[in-house]
Amino acid sequence: MKSLFVRSGLALLCAVALASCGGSGGGSMLLSGGISGLTKSGLVLVNGSETVTPLPNDTSFQFPNLIAVNDSFNIVIKSQPTGAVCTIANNVNTANIYTVQQTLVTCKTNTWTLGGVVNGLQATGLLLSNGSDVVSPTPLASAPGTQVAFTFPVKVADGAAFGVTVLSQPLTGNCSVAAPSVGTMPAGNYTSLVVNCQ
Repeated sequence: MKSLFVRSGLALLCAVALASCGGSGGGSMLLSGGISGLTKSGLVLVNGSETVTPLPNDTSFQFPNLIAVNDSFNIVIKSQPTGAVCTIANNVNTANIYTVQQTLVTCKTNTWTLGGVVNGLQATGLLLSNGSDVVSPTPLASAPGTQVAFTFPVKVADGAAFGVTVLSQPLTGNCSVAAPSVGTMPAGNYTSLVVNCQ
């Protein structure tokens, strides 16, 4: 009989403990996660009626309301950041008594092609640079001086600054970047650089 009372008391104690941990008596666990690669604004995460809007360079997020044991959740991306794409991993949809497995949001900024044309190029040797990225436009063997197109090998991140300079002059002639030598990468390929050679 005594052991029956003890078992009943233990069961009641466990029930109270579960409630205090976020069972039917209310939540006590954070619904949060990590973020990597977020450099743009506009990301909106949603769980039911709750939303959070992480800022650029944030490495974590947290919903305002606590969740309880066995509560279900479904974190989804309501809005992508401008100029980037984010994905969600580890979106386990039920909390257990110990923890909520941390959701991970991974973001990648869009990248675009940077390039343009060279006018009047007569010889090889021209090197154009955008930071550490270098391209060497080559004149047409059959028609030196004819306009030739070029693109830098490395794509440029959406919204990033670029600055194009002449790193090395061709064997014959002198070249300069006409327009524009500096700028900000738009939301798309930019191939309107102009280099003139004389």
